[in-house]
Amino acid sequence: MKRPVVWVGRAVTVLGLAAVIAAVLHAWPWALIAAIGGFLAATGLAFAPLVRVWLAARPLSRPSDFAHIMDLLRRAHGGRAGWAVGLPDSEVVEVGEEGIGKALRRRGEALVQLASSDGRAHVEREPAGTYVAVGDFPFAAGLLLARPDATPTQVEAVVEELRRLVAGMRVTGQPEHGEPGQRVAKQLAAIAGGAQTLEGVAKAGVELAQQLTQRGAVIVLQGAEAAQALRVLAVSRAADQRLVALTVPDDAPVARAIHSGLRVVSHGEQDVFGAAVADRRRQDRAGTAHPLMDGHFAIGALVITGPPAPPDDRLAELDRLVLELGSRLAAARAVHAAEERAVVDALTGLRNRRELESRLSRLRFLDEPPQTSLIYLDLDRFKALNDALGHAAGDSALRHVAGILQAAVRDKDLAARIGGEEFAVWMPDTPLAEGVEVAERIRRAVESTAWRWNGTPYAMTASCGVAAYPDSVGDVNNLRSAADAALYRAKEAGRNRVEKAIASG
Repeated sequence: MKRPVVWVGRAVTVLGLAAVIAAVLHAWPWALIAAIGGFLAATGLAFAPLVRVWLAARPLSRPSDFAHIMDLLRRAHGGRAGWAVGLPDSEVVEVGEEGIGKALRRRGEALVQLASSDGRAHVEREPAGTYVAVGDFPFAAGLLLARPDATPTQVEAVVEELRRLVAGMRVTGQPEHGEPGQRVAKQLAAIAGGAQTLEGVAKAGVELAQQLTQRGAVIVLQGAEAAQALRVLAVSRAADQRLVALTVPDDAPVARAIHSGLRVVSHGEQDVFGAAVADRRRQDRAGTAHPLMDGHFAIGALVITGPPAPPDDRLAELDRLVLELGSRLAAARAVHAAEERAVVDALTGLRNRRELESRLSRLRFLDEPPQTSLIYLDLDRFKALNDALGHAAGDSALRHVAGILQAAVRDKDLAARIGGEEFAVWMPDTPLAEGVEVAERIRRAVESTAWRWNGTPYAMTASCGVAAYPDSVGDVNNLRSAADAALYRAKEAGRNRVEKAIASG
């Protein structure tokens, strides 16, 4: 049916041209003008749909100027500065007043990048003002409000405005162009949304790997120190979520890829992640581990789950992604290690006094601080033990107690070493009665858990003081002094006991 229609069209075209030529030969000027007019009319009718198609392929308007919108939003809420991450043409968009210090800017950028990684709303009150950030991976936006005591209603209004802004950032996408290698680099930067945190870069990497391969992706990373264990840092949505934060055995194929710097493919019954998760299905155990290189050294591996993919154009992009991730994760890991050293006690691995005081100081900027408990703990007669057995033994004893504290607290609690043999446990959203119960459990564990030095067991005990807001103190700023006074009473009353703070205003 198609061929007769084509021939009919061609015949009509030939007849039309013949009629035009005949008319021109017999009546010169006006026939020629009529022929030209007919040609232009026909061209216009045919050209109009082509123009509409061409315009449809092009944006009718340029994407919104998010920096301008951020500035308008900042002014509307009396903010001092604003940040946005996730836009393809800039790692971090920043607007604000002149004279904002570097520390305030870095704090705002870090909070917005955190929101872009976890997709949650964050509110942090500081002396300089109230930070509000909202994220929807890999996008986020945030403001620094001028008032540190911004009301919950004001904060909620800002959160809603930021949610709408982040939603607009998500729908305003632009196609990526360029060579495959450049395209992968741009896509990784866009998904990372300017985030420089270790988790943010890893999360962006596995999501892009999943897009490229249509398979689950996992990143395993070596700690900053060579002796540290291999851990799963990020898992894409299509991968087994039980792998999150998993410690990878040294004999696993992915470990061999990292130690050798060579790509390793798991076969048969062998799980690419080893025997860390015993009940994984057989089809989930296969995987290809691509080592992530920082120069000549492997720092981790990108694992694509499932059987090896057949060669295609996407493998070249995957190789480029592996190359990009190696350098990015190495830089992010170095920053993460430096940040950890600033807030972690090097001997015990607990948080240090500076981090504890920083967490507690934020409570005073809240209009209505939540109930919270604080335990102060001191090892009894530790100086005598340290002098008798030596500093190496004393360090071992402190690490032993740190392990007890870590086992006794929840994920949201904070255990810290605040002095030589002094420790603290901060428990948000915890009343005094529960705080005393936890302290008693820790005291019994220190007393009953054997600590050995050179094969010989030694007894240790601890004294605890517990204070809580608002059960013990009416002002959250007095929490530390109340816990310290309770600890002093426990020592005076004979040690190896728990005392709770005396209620005061």
